[in-house]
Amino acid sequence: MPIGTAPHDTVLNKAAIRWSLSKLTQVAETPETWTYKVQRDDNSLAALRIYKPGASDPERAGDLLEWYRGDGAIRHFGTAENAILTEWAEGRMLSEPALDGKDAQATAAIANLVGMLHVVRPDEPENLVSLRTYLSDFFAADVRIWPDTARDLYARSVGIAYATLDKPAAEIPLHGAVHHDRIVLAERGWIARSPIGLWGDPAYDLAASFLHPWGKVKLAADPIRINAMADVFAAKLGHKRKRILAFAAIYAANSACQALAAGESINWHLAVLPNLLAVYDLA
Repeated sequence: MPIGTAPHDTVLNKAAIRWSLSKLTQVAETPETWTYKVQRDDNSLAALRIYKPGASDPERAGDLLEWYRGDGAIRHFGTAENAILTEWAEGRMLSEPALDGKDAQATAAIANLVGMLHVVRPDEPENLVSLRTYLSDFFAADVRIWPDTARDLYARSVGIAYATLDKPAAEIPLHGAVHHDRIVLAERGWIARSPIGLWGDPAYDLAASFLHPWGKVKLAADPIRINAMADVFAAKLGHKRKRILAFAAIYAANSACQALAAGESINWHLAVLPNLLAVYDLA
C-alpha cells in the first residue's frame, strides 16, 4: 500500500520520516495493529507496527521490548506516536512444530523462552499495568453474556482469579501473551513478539500457551497435554503447578469474556476451559 492512502497515513508518513524508512509494504492487519515490512537506511529490513485507536499502549510495549534487549524477545528500534519499529523476523512460528508432532518440544521452547524473559535486569519499566488492573473487565463482566450452560465456568474462573491474586507472590515485568502464535524463529532462536506489558505473577506468562495453537482443540482440550505442559513449566521454572493451571483457566475465561464483548463465538474457549478447570481441581 503506498504511503498516503491508508486511514492511518499520517502516522505512517511520520514514522517513515522519523526512522528513514522506505519500501513500506503492508503485510498484516489485526484488530489492534497494521504491520508493515520496511527497509531502514542501512538497507536492513524491519517491522513497523501502527497501533489502532483504543488498542494496547505502544509506549508500554516498546519500553518492555527495550528492557528485554532482544533476549527472548524481538529487538526494539524505536517507539513514537502509536508506532513501534522492531527487527524483521520471518522464520516459522512455534505453532508449526506443535502441530507437526513436536508439541512437547514446543512446550520446552516456551519454558526456555519465558525463563529468558524473566531474567532479573536493572531499570524495570515503570509504565506497566498491574495484572489485577488488566483483569478488571474480567472481574466486572456480566455473567449473563455467557451462554446459560457455561455461566458456572465464568463464576468458577473468577473465584479462582480472586483466590490466586489474593495470595502473595513475586511480581515482575510480564510479556502478557506468550504463546505459539506470537513466538517466531530468529537466527538466535525462538523469540516472542507483540507484548502487552504487564506487572505481576511470573506464572501468568505461561497461561496463554495452554490455549494455543489457536483453534486446535485436539491439543488444547486434551487433559494429558494440559498436565504435561504444567509439569514441564513447573519443573523448568519452579512455579507451583496449581498456580500455573489457575492462571491458564483465568486466561481462557478472560479471553472468552473479551470475545463475547466483541460479539464473537466462544465455542473454542468452551471446548478447552472445562478441561483446564478439571485438571486444576486435581492439581
